[in-house]
Amino acid sequence: MRALLLVRRGAPLTRSHVHTLRRKGFEPFVLSSLPSDGGAQFRRMCEQIEVEYSIAEGVAITSDEVAEVVKTVDGLVFCLTQADSLRPLMAEANRLLGAPDVPPHALVNTLDKHLMRRTLCADGLSGLDSVPVTDPTLRQRIAAGETFVVKPRRGVGSLCVGLAREWADVERLQRAFGEGPADADMMAEYFADNELIAESFFDGREISLEIIRQDGASVYAVDHDKALIEFGTDTVLERGMASPVTILTDEELARARSVAEQAMAVLGLTDGGYHVEMRVNADGVAEIVEINPRVGGGMVWESIHLQYDRSITDDWIDVLSSRPVAPLGERRCGSYAQLAYPREQRQLLGVDRNPAMPDPVIYDELIVPGDVPIAHREYFGALVLWRTELATHREEVAALVPVEYCSFVYSPGLSGRPVLLVLEPDWDTLRAAVAVDGVDVVVCHQGPVVVTPEYDDIRDGLALLVQVSDWSTVHSILETVAGAEIAGIMAPHDVTREAEALIRKALA
Repeated sequence: MRALLLVRRGAPLTRSHVHTLRRKGFEPFVLSSLPSDGGAQFRRMCEQIEVEYSIAEGVAITSDEVAEVVKTVDGLVFCLTQADSLRPLMAEANRLLGAPDVPPHALVNTLDKHLMRRTLCADGLSGLDSVPVTDPTLRQRIAAGETFVVKPRRGVGSLCVGLAREWADVERLQRAFGEGPADADMMAEYFADNELIAESFFDGREISLEIIRQDGASVYAVDHDKALIEFGTDTVLERGMASPVTILTDEELARARSVAEQAMAVLGLTDGGYHVEMRVNADGVAEIVEINPRVGGGMVWESIHLQYDRSITDDWIDVLSSRPVAPLGERRCGSYAQLAYPREQRQLLGVDRNPAMPDPVIYDELIVPGDVPIAHREYFGALVLWRTELATHREEVAALVPVEYCSFVYSPGLSGRPVLLVLEPDWDTLRAAVAVDGVDVVVCHQGPVVVTPEYDDIRDGLALLVQVSDWSTVHSILETVAGAEIAGIMAPHDVTREAEALIRKALA
């Protein structure tokens, strides 16, 4: 038996999802939207893990492309994706394959946050307003003291999501959204055929529910709270999550679950895995923030696995393949996760960990040295998860919340001192370079920088990292050091000898 796996732009989790499907007894066929490099890296990965694949023509997969795969690939029994934007296509594929899923139109009405809010309001399940930011009354309402959350109708990863207390906050987000995607932007598809909306801000404590539904009923729900959430004018960052929740009473949590159940029934979300975000105010009133028709990210899967020894993805696959999903069972422990985000849009060199904090059970460092975070969205720098004892869960979470486990190291940039260029160095060359006094060390490299103990030893001596796509051209290097005095060039390998000659010729 085979399964169709839909992924966005060669997503890094493709390898993990292929492994999961194989472990569950299904051989995947992977269909990816077009990666920013044209698919070269994705093709190499698929060949390494020996999985069949195809690549769509654009940054968004089309329904025709999905239908063609369903028609031509023998043995497919269901389709799976973890990407919000691909979820309606997954439902359409499952309709063609006869696999249990929701109607595609239900997902359109759920993923469009404006339509979702209007649907819930019409059924009395929400008291919040939602209007396009172009609505002529919005500016007056903000001036009168109303607070709104501005967000795209279709979005993910807190893309251009911000709290608007004054009109300047709206204008800031409009400018950011109007600039469109950055180069090689994974979120490029969300800037097309989309618009910003403003929703009434509902002040309260925020939680999420991870829900598996089968045949129109919820098999189980796992609760997490947003113990630490940061509302900014340019994005909203969830920085700490505890499970079980520590910020609601049992009665408030039960009411929130009831509202979530009613909302999913109204939206027609009958089968699948769902990440439901909610807020509960001081009076215990619960409001839906959004419903994501996929498994939650940011350590949610790992938290559930730690607490229950269960894979929520496995359970979703069981729903899709018409297998019964077993009850959840008893919690073995609690969990607390920290989601670490770089605070600045500057080049990253690495991450330092806080030795005074307890050792986590999972630490996942996601930055690649040389990356520059893009503004107005989540940029996960590292994910950290601790196990807590149920008897002392609240106390352990309270101790972990105010302390940061990760701090980010940024490149200082050029200081005006002479520049020492180091082209594709080995470790001995790098150690020699950072030992030179009075220079800014600029490392030019072609492949990714891998964080190793050797790298950590020299990291703080670097001024900048410059990635070179091809050593036959040195334009990016010359552009970076334009106007600077070049103290020297170190090129320890034959591959960079020609580049050194080109640089010296250009500087002569």
